[in-house]
Amino acid sequence: MRHVPTPVAIVTTTREGGAVGLTVGSFAAVSVEPAMITFFVDNASTTWPKMLGSPTFVVNILGHDNGALCRAFSRQGDRFADVDWAPSSTGDPILSDAFVALQCRMHSTQQLGDHIQVVGEVIASAVQRATLPLVYFRRDFLDLAHLVQTPG
Repeated sequence: MRHVPTPVAIVTTTREGGAVGLTVGSFAAVSVEPAMITFFVDNASTTWPKMLGSPTFVVNILGHDNGALCRAFSRQGDRFADVDWAPSSTGDPILSDAFVALQCRMHSTQQLGDHIQVVGEVIASAVQRATLPLVYFRRDFLDLAHLVQTPG
């Protein structure tokens, strides 16, 4: 599957008064009406149990220049240190540097092999800046800048 390019996103929520987030490289649209998305979380994730049970979350889709942010949310420790964010209408973190922010209501989760599929219903969305997406391909970030002109 490393030969399949995927957009990169950081899923964030609040639990017990604190911000929690993790990087996902398996984000996709599911439905237009109603607007629904999906992503997958590895069973071995130590962050997902902290997010489980939250009725809402934000999918922060990363721009091509957000590689460091992606890596920060893939490591242990305080992932929100030095990260600028604001609470969504549901209180979940919207990362200021994200390309697109999708506020979602939890729809369902399902165990599939060694991952958990999460489906969310989009309740609000915002394009925060015009840029190209961050794409993961062959275990690295794919640079689209030389292939496409930045949208305006």
